[in-house]
Amino acid sequence: MIASSILLAITFLLSVLYLWCRRTYRYWQRHGIPFIKPTLFIGNTKEAFSLKTSFGLHLSDIYNKPEVKEEPVVGIYIFNQPGLVIRDPDLIKSVLIKDFNLFTNRYGRCDPHGDVLGNNNMFFARNNYWKEMRTKISPVFTSGKVKQMYPLMLDVASQLENHLSLKGDRFTTEVKEICARFTTDLISTIAFGINANSIKNPDGEFRSQCRKFFLFTLPRAIDFSVAFFLPKLVSVLRVKIFSKEFSKFLRSTITHVMTERERTGIPRNDLIDILVALKKEAAKNNHSFMQDHDYLVAQAAVFLTAGFETSSSTMTFTLFELAKKPELQERLRNEICDALLAEKNGTLNYEQIHGLEYLNMVVEETLRLYPVLPFLDRQHQRPAGVSKGFNLKPHYEYTLPDDMPIYIPIYAIQRDPKYWPNPNEFDPERFSSENKKQQTSMTYMPFGTGPHNCIGSRIGLLQTKLGLVHFLKNHRVEICNKTPTSEQFDPKALVLQFEQGITLNVVRDKLYENACI
Repeated sequence: MIASSILLAITFLLSVLYLWCRRTYRYWQRHGIPFIKPTLFIGNTKEAFSLKTSFGLHLSDIYNKPEVKEEPVVGIYIFNQPGLVIRDPDLIKSVLIKDFNLFTNRYGRCDPHGDVLGNNNMFFARNNYWKEMRTKISPVFTSGKVKQMYPLMLDVASQLENHLSLKGDRFTTEVKEICARFTTDLISTIAFGINANSIKNPDGEFRSQCRKFFLFTLPRAIDFSVAFFLPKLVSVLRVKIFSKEFSKFLRSTITHVMTERERTGIPRNDLIDILVALKKEAAKNNHSFMQDHDYLVAQAAVFLTAGFETSSSTMTFTLFELAKKPELQERLRNEICDALLAEKNGTLNYEQIHGLEYLNMVVEETLRLYPVLPFLDRQHQRPAGVSKGFNLKPHYEYTLPDDMPIYIPIYAIQRDPKYWPNPNEFDPERFSSENKKQQTSMTYMPFGTGPHNCIGSRIGLLQTKLGLVHFLKNHRVEICNKTPTSEQFDPKALVLQFEQGITLNVVRDKLYENACI
């Protein structure tokens, strides 16, 4: 009797579970939206969670499925949560720009209790909190402020140049580490007024902490995946984007620098000046959230981590592609040499470095092939007073429900042969002034676009260009037997990075100095 009851209960539970799964995974079918067939219980996450590929690149694989290649959208399931992958450029424009008020927030989020720095920074901030924060931090990134920072950046670039000169006539190295040490020193000095000295001392605290942040171990990969794709579980699973160790380090650092800045009263036109001003404003106007010191530290956290990683990755991928195409590298180095020869002191000012046309083309092409964050995520949410949600007309008669996650696979779009002939070929000519006019709108967005675009793109691009100029000024790069022969992206990483790094030969070739003789 007991055995029969147990068997009956199990049968009932399995029947309920089956009916629930059947209804859940027929959501897109019921609404007439093309979709990728899900796997029971895990939806369309099998490849990512089995670490065959990263979540960002998995979204790109979905974009490229033959059965949906002509579809404007694709329905997917993140476990049991329906989500949409957007393929059509006009719909992307609506999500990111035209109907931005319905997609203000990212879908990903952090635990507001266990990860205060993650929850409060501008990347994950939501609604009015994000809007106010963006308005107050934006002055750091104006062209005028960046121009004022340029002399400080030049000092660090000279340190990179000197470091390379001390390595001998030829050496083999993992170039991402050199580039990351350079950008860590840049961000630390222009944002915090601190000499991190990472180029000379790679084991210093600043570089060590930044290296750990982007070291994607399995636990770290799980944390980032939950934060971006299963945000409802961040508090339950106690997910942390910023570890206790990193948070403690940054709180201590920012507190010390802000105290010194307040004591001396000497401005540096950097992020710390903005944070000090916000602290004073909060005390004067009783802004409760801005009086929280962690609010200020959170902005420094995202500025540091995003600032050094994006630029160092772009530098690294650029050197990788130039090493494979020596003729393009020679053209770029000749442009750099010609510009330097026109200057008596052998350096380029702010306007001149932006005037290097071929360098601009090379960097833009690198960002097309290797957008550091390979996807964008948004959440559909009607603001108060708005009765209608976003409709997929004229493609489908379907209105998005609130909280629906939206994904835009930048990596796939920027390699789509529909928009980019021979898309996997590194060809800077795509970005000549004439060819750029032929590009399809919303098919190139390595920094995102619209109101939620990357606030630090101007500084990021300048760091990248400055680093490349001073790297290639007296050195060239070559492939070696340890150089990757294919794109071997780390499946654990949220951002684009090669699993085994990028090792190249660096050869002293004093093109500029020899031309001066």
